Amino acid sequence: MNRPRARVTLVWIARILMIVFILFLTMFSLDVFEMEGTLLEKLGGFVMHSIPSLVLVAVLLVSWRNPFVGGVLTLASAAALMLRWHLWTGMAFATMILPLIVVGVLFIVAHVAGRKQAPGPSQ
Repeated sequence: MNRPRARVTLVWIARILMIVFILFLTMFSLDVFEMEGTLLEKLGGFVMHSIPSLVLVAVLLVSWRNPFVGGVLTLASAAALMLRWHLWTGMAFATMILPLIVVGVLFIVAHVAGRKQAPGPSQ
């Protein structure tokens, strides 16, 4: 596979995985609608529970234009979520942090794959 095609493929795989993960994370915010309270209170709770998803949407928008920066921000988001939610090991780590690490690495690898190779001394 040539470099531009590999870069495009990797970037789109990372984008799709990030969108799926954001939807998965947002799904957990929907439980506020089963709680007691007014609709306005429920909407406020939904927005509060969706803050990590909204941050990841912002990271995805950055990575859409610049995969390297997006990859670094995705890895930073994974570290922040891991520290905030105390997810070090087990299934919680595998489902909540590992996908972000994979996406961040894919964005960075896509950036590296898309870089032009410097001409060697024989050229």
